[in-house]
Amino acid sequence: MKKKLCFLMIFVLLLSLFPILGLADTPTIQPVKILFNNMPIDKEKSSSIIVNGRTMVSSEFFSDNFGAEVKWEPITQTIIIQGKNVNIKLIIGKKEVVINGENRLIDVEPLLMFDKKMVPLKFVSEALGAQVKWNDETEKVEVITSNVLQKTTSEYNLLRVLAEQTAKFALKTLGNKGDFMVLTNAGYAIIDNKSTSPCLDGITSVIGCTSGNGNLLEIHTADSKPLWFFFYEKNSGNGIFIEMDGIKVARYLNGNIKLNDVKKDPSSFFKIVDKENIASDNLLANPDAWNQKIQKKVFDGYEFAIVTIANIASKGAPAGLIKSALFHDHLCPGVTSGYIIANYLKKEFPLRSPSESYYILAVPPWCKEDALQVILNTTPGKGGMAVIPMNDNNKKNLKPDAQNLAGIYFRYDSVTKKGDGVVLSFDFSKAQGLSGINMNKGFPWESRLKLDIWLLNYLEKPQFFINVIKSFELKPGEVPTDYAQPGVNPLVKLDLIK
Repeated sequence: MKKKLCFLMIFVLLLSLFPILGLADTPTIQPVKILFNNMPIDKEKSSSIIVNGRTMVSSEFFSDNFGAEVKWEPITQTIIIQGKNVNIKLIIGKKEVVINGENRLIDVEPLLMFDKKMVPLKFVSEALGAQVKWNDETEKVEVITSNVLQKTTSEYNLLRVLAEQTAKFALKTLGNKGDFMVLTNAGYAIIDNKSTSPCLDGITSVIGCTSGNGNLLEIHTADSKPLWFFFYEKNSGNGIFIEMDGIKVARYLNGNIKLNDVKKDPSSFFKIVDKENIASDNLLANPDAWNQKIQKKVFDGYEFAIVTIANIASKGAPAGLIKSALFHDHLCPGVTSGYIIANYLKKEFPLRSPSESYYILAVPPWCKEDALQVILNTTPGKGGMAVIPMNDNNKKNLKPDAQNLAGIYFRYDSVTKKGDGVVLSFDFSKAQGLSGINMNKGFPWESRLKLDIWLLNYLEKPQFFINVIKSFELKPGEVPTDYAQPGVNPLVKLDLIK
C-alpha cells in the first residue's frame, strides 16, 4: 500500500512539471502493467506512464530487459540505445529520432521525469525487433521478443548494474547537476578472475561521461588492486571516492547475492566512501589539512593520483598529457618533462620518412619514459627503448654540460640503413626558477602539484628547458641498439664522461 501511495505521489508531482518541460499534452496518470515475454514487469521499476495515449517507460527498461546498452549525453540531452545491429538516438523534448543514421518522427517526445529518461515503449521496442500489443482482456501491454542480448544474465550486466547504482549513489551525494568527471581503475582491476570493464558502460549510461569526451578517465593500476571510482564535479571541486568490497562483489558475481540487492542498497558493496573538495586552489590554500588526509589515506593511497589528474584534466590539459598521466598512474613534473621532450623531438628532430623510427636510450630513466612510450609508441617490447639506470656516482662523472642529461635519442631508417642521434638535457632548475616554486619547500605533493599546473603553460615551449648536448651520425653498419649492448657504455662512446 505504501509503495502504491508513493508511486501515485510521484505522478501527481510529475503533473506539475509538464508545463515546465514544455509538453502540450497532459499525461494520463494510470498504472501501466507490462508483460515482457510473459513475465510481469514491476511498474515502479519501469516507471511507466501514459502520455498522449502512448506508454512511456524509463530508458533503463531496455537495458534491464533487452540487454541493450543505454547511454545518456547530458549536454545534448540525448538518449542512445544500442541493441543488436540497431542504434537509436532520442532527444529530450524532440519528436525527431535517428535509427541507424536515418531520421524518423515519433508522435510523443521523450521527457525527463526526475532522474528517469522516459521514452515511448512501442517505438523503441519495435525498433529493437520486438512485437508490442495491448491486451484488452488483461489490460496489459505485452512485449514479445527473442532478440534479447545474452549479456542480460551475464557478468557484463551484473557489473554494469553495480556501476550504475554506484554512480547514482555518487550523484545523489554530490547533487544531480554539474559538470562531472569520473576517474576509475575499472578495466584494469580484476575481481574473481573477471574483468571490470563493463563498469565503464554503467558509468556512461548514468552520468554520460565517456572516454571520447575526456571525462571518463581510466587510471592504470595493477589488476590485483581493488576496484574504485572517483566522481568529480569540476565546478565545485567536490568529489567522492568509492572503493568496492572485492569479496562481496565476487559473491555477487557468483550468484550468491541477488541483482536486486545491489539496486536496493549499493552502499553495502562499498568498502571506502569519502567525500572531499580536491580543487587545487582549495588544497594549496590549506596544505596542512590535506596532508593529514593523505596520511590517513582517505582515497586508499590514490590521493596524489586523483588530485593531480583530476585537476590538470579540469584545466584543459591536452589528451596526450592526460593519457601519459593515466598510464603512469599520476601526473608529476617528471611525466610532463617526457611530454615536453616528445614535443621537442616531433618539432626539432622529426622522422623524415615512413621507414624511419625513433629509438630511445633512457639514461638516466625517470618518469618521462612513460610519457615517451605513450606519445611516440617507443616501447621496449617493440624495440623502441632501452633503459640504463645511473646512480649518483655515475651522474657526478658526467661532463659539466651533460649534468642535466635526459637521454639519447636516435632516428634510424630501416631501408637506407642510416641514422643519427641527439643527446638532450632537461633543466628542472630553470623550471623552478621561472615558476618560483621550490621543490624542497612544503609537502612533496604540494610542490609537485604547483609545478604540474605551472608547466601546463609551457608544454609547447620546450626551448625553455631542453638543450642539445651533442648531435651525431651513426657510422656505416651501426644501429641504435649497438649503444645498449652489454658491456657497452654509451656515455663513454659519446664522450659524455669526464
